[in-house]
Amino acid sequence: MIPSFLHNGFGVGGGELWSDLNPRLVIGSVVCCLDPTQRESKLRLFLMCAPPHAAVDDGLKNLESGHGTERILSKAVHDEIPDLLTQSPEHLKKQKEYESRIMANIQKMTVHKELKRKMDHDPVGIILHEKPGLLDGLGRVRDLEEQSGVARKSVVMENQLKHKIVHLDLKGAPPKIEYLKKLFPLLRSFGATGVLLEYEDMFPFWGKLELLSAHNAYAKGDIADIMEIAKKNSLEVIPLVQTFGHMEHVLKLKEFAELREVPNYPQVICPTNNKTIPLIKMMIDQILEMHPGIDWLHIGSDEVYNLGECTRCQQYLLHQQFGKNDLFLHHVKKVSRYIKENYDVQPIMWDDEFRKIPLKAIEDSQVGQLVEIMVWKYSTGIMVDLRSDMWEKYSSVFNGIWIASAFKGAANPESYITNINDRLGNHKEWMEIFDLYVSTIHFRGIVLTGWQRFDHFAVLCELLPQAIPSLAVNLMFISERKADHGALARVGDALKCNSFINLDLQYLEYANKCDFPGSAVYEVAQKLFILKRDIDTMLHNPHVTGWITDYNIEHSFASPQHVEQGLQDLSMLLFDYSKLMTDAETALSDVYDEYTVKEWISFNVKPTHNKLQKMYVSSTKLQEKTHWPRRPLDAELTKEL
Repeated sequence: MIPSFLHNGFGVGGGELWSDLNPRLVIGSVVCCLDPTQRESKLRLFLMCAPPHAAVDDGLKNLESGHGTERILSKAVHDEIPDLLTQSPEHLKKQKEYESRIMANIQKMTVHKELKRKMDHDPVGIILHEKPGLLDGLGRVRDLEEQSGVARKSVVMENQLKHKIVHLDLKGAPPKIEYLKKLFPLLRSFGATGVLLEYEDMFPFWGKLELLSAHNAYAKGDIADIMEIAKKNSLEVIPLVQTFGHMEHVLKLKEFAELREVPNYPQVICPTNNKTIPLIKMMIDQILEMHPGIDWLHIGSDEVYNLGECTRCQQYLLHQQFGKNDLFLHHVKKVSRYIKENYDVQPIMWDDEFRKIPLKAIEDSQVGQLVEIMVWKYSTGIMVDLRSDMWEKYSSVFNGIWIASAFKGAANPESYITNINDRLGNHKEWMEIFDLYVSTIHFRGIVLTGWQRFDHFAVLCELLPQAIPSLAVNLMFISERKADHGALARVGDALKCNSFINLDLQYLEYANKCDFPGSAVYEVAQKLFILKRDIDTMLHNPHVTGWITDYNIEHSFASPQHVEQGLQDLSMLLFDYSKLMTDAETALSDVYDEYTVKEWISFNVKPTHNKLQKMYVSSTKLQEKTHWPRRPLDAELTKEL
């Protein structure tokens, strides 16, 4: 039999007779070890097996690590635990109760002492990870905190990740200012400390740059309102202005086409064109004029796919004896130096181009003295793709290192609903990265990106309001490192949802009704997903795939019975879908202007609605048919025969 203290809360089955247990071995002792050098407080269980009459304490001496604090059941306690295989049931029961009390006291004292030590001596702050089977045996960390008088927020210290920035991708779908007035307080309540505003063509450029703004861009007064709303909610504002790659909103225009690195590709600007730097400086000047008092400016510079390809750049590389990496570094240094020398603002840029540049080239350029780096990865597999040598390179060069996850817009370019479980997986891996390197890298903060388009030419993807639950769940996880039932229930309560938040779309059976800014858009997205899934099921019904194909409809040749059976839900689905179109227009109009509403419905709703209407008309005609021609059905083939 296995003693009780080996299974209470440690995920080890107890009270069972192990058929494969060597009868000559018994459990010797339990070690509860807290390692103060680790970034995570852990309880470790060591099972020491030895012959029944061996001195267990002698075996425990081999566990000394030289830096941990070990709390071992004393030999006195061991002496009071005779051979468990030979005791009476009454004695065993009494002995188990005694052991449980001993273990409970040890666990309580060690955890409380470790919590106090961390709070007194660790300025960074450590989070106790709550893993299944690890802390459950302690009666949950929260219970211990209540017993010791330690508040939860003392464990999850605010300084652990000082900056938690929410990225608002505004290109092509700028929310109304009235909506942002409701959204910003909500972001703050979830633990966000700032917003990263990527305007692109939604910024109200003026003068020579007026053509860069979309017709439905924000006005200058709107930008002032955004700054005021952010200030009222204690949210840091970090604007983002593209300065190298992803400059489609500039280079698509005839007036700026000459600045393209590749004539047919309006994405990357030519770094050696004499007009490039003056244009970028002018963009920066206008952005910073409308955002007074900020500390950071993001200068983009990711995905510079076409670099050093034009004739001008080729000649420059040859003359300067540069490589393409040198050309990249030379350009970003010019841009960042202009910001540093003319404004009291720190430039930030994406990191992906630096991943392939050797350490020596980065060091020689001294770019690390000018910019801070933002390392981004929006899927899982972060540990594989962003290896330790990359982190060593970055930490030796850059004084400020940010990390960037994604709470939406990182699945498919045409996606209209966020799968929270995928986004949560991304954030879980990022926190593992943080825990692994926090002792050697001073992370500035994290940006939770929320992409609205994959680039300027792409369609709208997941809208911001429908992703608020995802944002809330992931901000909660970053702060608490928890995504269990209780944590998700608290998020649901904060969003005033009438049911549990669905994390995985494959289990979405009905729309969750909530009451937060833009919740109607969240409900519409869920209903659209469910309806499209039901429609897809109908269209893949064998009655449809076998008897109601385009061929059958074209030749008016189908079995009325199969048509009736295959499309029995068509009328209901068409009705529900028509209602959804109306609901979508109403919901989106509360958040967006008419152009965004029209674009979203035209792409995400209308095509399926038109398909259903066409199928309804065709099915009606097929069912009205009472006589059919002889084969072959193709008229031209019939003539040939």
